[in-house]
Amino acid sequence: MFSYAKNVVEMAEAAVESGGVAGALTTLRQLPLDDFGEVFISLPNPALPNLSSALPRMAAEQTQVNWTGSSGIVLLRQTDTFVRLLAHNYESLSGRKLPSSRILDFGCGYGRIMRALYYFADPENLYGCDPWDISIDICKEDGVLGHFAISDYLPKSLPFEGKFDLIYAFSVFTHLSERATTACLTTMADALAPGGVAAITIRPVEYWDFDQRFNDEERKALVANHNDTGFAFSPHNRSAVDGDVTYGDTSMTFEYLRSVEPRLHIRKVERTFDDPFQIVVFMTAS
Repeated sequence: MFSYAKNVVEMAEAAVESGGVAGALTTLRQLPLDDFGEVFISLPNPALPNLSSALPRMAAEQTQVNWTGSSGIVLLRQTDTFVRLLAHNYESLSGRKLPSSRILDFGCGYGRIMRALYYFADPENLYGCDPWDISIDICKEDGVLGHFAISDYLPKSLPFEGKFDLIYAFSVFTHLSERATTACLTTMADALAPGGVAAITIRPVEYWDFDQRFNDEERKALVANHNDTGFAFSPHNRSAVDGDVTYGDTSMTFEYLRSVEPRLHIRKVERTFDDPFQIVVFMTAS
């Protein structure tokens, strides 16, 4: 960390004593986003006892790898790239500002992206849900700030009341069965405020050639499904939920996405070389 950043971090460490979490975040937001994130992935830090007590502990490295396949600075780079895209496109498409918006992380995992969003929004406006109770337990055990609840694998509603201005789902629809895709998109559309933005990631058909776990026959069948129907899914060895294995690997076309939930209109598509098979689709509500 450069000296200019260390000076701000020292001020934030002192700000905890008088201003608590709010004082710490207000001060840390003077940093560039990447330096802000570097502070968070370093916690708990014995050199920063006040910040370590006020802000969330970073998830264990093995947890990061298990949930995302990466960890540390490499994962932080991917996270910050997504959050920059999210902030820019949300404000551009909605005309609203993130700090005054109600935001939902749909499939929050261990709270990776929510930590980065503290740069833009206060924790009281951030909500996270996940159908895996272990994810929610980790968020609470690590002291992740915000509101958390367990959702359903085949949801009919969210575990929170009210509408959201922004709902994002990173690396969620890249893993859902067709039935779960429909249920989740419908639930998101139901919960989105008028003029709100939904951002999800999907995979292109080229993913099947990239993932070497599939043999030639499996790969050809999945590519054919994608090209013929707009949707391809390879289930993992998981227990069924109401007769459906909801989790695996998934690709879909934009046309398929439009057909599933016509209330959500695709407005912008983004992609980054930091995470090339996560195509970010921004949609607005009718």
